[in-house]
Amino acid sequence: MITVYKIKTIPKDMDLIKLNDVFFNKYTVEKLDKKAEEIIKKIDQSQLVNKYTIKSRFDGGILNIDKLSTGCKTVLNIIYNTDKVFDIRECGENALDVIYTLEEGNITCDYPLISFEMTKVIAVGKKSNLEFDSYDALKEWWSDED
Repeated sequence: MITVYKIKTIPKDMDLIKLNDVFFNKYTVEKLDKKAEEIIKKIDQSQLVNKYTIKSRFDGGILNIDKLSTGCKTVLNIIYNTDKVFDIRECGENALDVIYTLEEGNITCDYPLISFEMTKVIAVGKKSNLEFDSYDALKEWWSDED
């Protein structure tokens, strides 16, 4: 289940990653394995050829993996780096739909950015951790000033 943090509630011992493209290209790309194939296909409709190249959905050309969308890179960052918190503000709906179904990972955003496909999340507030399985309830929590 994904954990949602408000910026103010991120533990001091956890890194906040705001530049998902840079982080992916520098750290996550080295960790890619079979799990990445499904994510890349689902979000960018591209095929992972190897750790460093993808097959374009448009013309079948071979591209450097840094051409993946920021949303796809963000999802892969979350999957392969569960000890960090990732800002999801640059994610599109297709990436958000995947994020909110992940079994683990940590996310944040300055404003409510929620998939309508969400199932259940843990929300970390200043006073307590809450579990939400409702889009509306999570949006209300995220909008609160606590």
